[in-house]
Amino acid sequence: MAARSAAAGLVGRVVRGGAWSNLVVREVDLPPDDARLVRHLVYGTIRNLSRLDRAIGELSNRPLAAVHSDVLDVLRVAFHEVLFGRAAAHAVPDMAVESARSLGHSRATGFVNALVRNLQRRGEPNPPSDPAEVFSLPGWVMEDLTRAWGRDQALAFAEAAHEDAPVSFRMRPGDPPPPAAVPTPIPGAFIHPRGRVPDEAVVQDAASVAVVEALDVAPGHSVLEVGAAPGGKTLAIWDRSPASLVALDIHPRRIRQAARRLERAGGRGWWIRADGASLPFGSGQFDRVLVDAPCTGLGTLRRRPEVRLRVSIGDRDRLAVLQRRMLRQAVDAVRPGGRVVYSVCTLTRAETLGVVEDMGGGPPADLPGLRLDHGLLMGPHLTGTDGMFISVLDR
Repeated sequence: MAARSAAAGLVGRVVRGGAWSNLVVREVDLPPDDARLVRHLVYGTIRNLSRLDRAIGELSNRPLAAVHSDVLDVLRVAFHEVLFGRAAAHAVPDMAVESARSLGHSRATGFVNALVRNLQRRGEPNPPSDPAEVFSLPGWVMEDLTRAWGRDQALAFAEAAHEDAPVSFRMRPGDPPPPAAVPTPIPGAFIHPRGRVPDEAVVQDAASVAVVEALDVAPGHSVLEVGAAPGGKTLAIWDRSPASLVALDIHPRRIRQAARRLERAGGRGWWIRADGASLPFGSGQFDRVLVDAPCTGLGTLRRRPEVRLRVSIGDRDRLAVLQRRMLRQAVDAVRPGGRVVYSVCTLTRAETLGVVEDMGGGPPADLPGLRLDHGLLMGPHLTGTDGMFISVLDR
């Protein structure tokens, strides 16, 4: 019951409070098995939110807007357990009732019990067949992915992004991976079959490790990272080859956090608060420039399923304009013979090929994924990683 109550509370924080699921689940102070159950329930409920809400609405005698938000979250978690979970059937309505009571809604326990048992008897009303509805994705997302990559690729991504992501990590220089670590297709990135990460490891999705691999930093290079916070790739650049490193971001709080992270790890860099679309540098000052551009983030759906609730087609188009401006600035900042790497953790065409195809970009060498004329597409369905687009522009 404690796990269900905690999950319902976290779902509310994510859906109505704007929190990020991958952060709030770390705050759970419960025994390990219960904490894992909370993560399963939170991620699953948010992934299937539109289907769950539709089912609650169709089985209820009142509109969703008339249901107290706490009670609605309890129902969402319980409906997820009935339709997609792994709990014993008899336990779900009892746990939902106790969760509602523990949250101070004793008067709603009859309502909750009736709805959950009704779902168990009848099943999901009118199960969807449209892929966007099956995977609780905005219709424009499936349309965009289908037009860009084809129906089979779009469906494969949607299905793979509906599952939990493994925890991948890399080791810092001089630290060998543990014997049980399983190498990923990305050089230097590993997963552990039992989800254990060594204390000395750096937790980082393998697709982010691939971005730094594509940058190909060597000793003596001067490097600029644009959009550097929260600093994961910054530390990876430093670990690969300590260099003259300038990290730039527009958000002061995120810069402070990233700078502390790099310093704690023994790295050094110059952190600058500036707009990546208007760089404060002259032409040709860097050997390597990484543009880690802000994007719709659809490639991170496995770890942040609420992205599906927060992005719009307007966001896509606005960000694509910003990304093109940032890339043009980066190309101006690199020396002849240098390299620019453009990366975004999304898969929309406007933010990937639409940004680089007229700039001379190409796919990085020796990395897995879907190789295109102007870049490389990675994803949970292709490489077992986050969705990531990487394009290399050699000058």
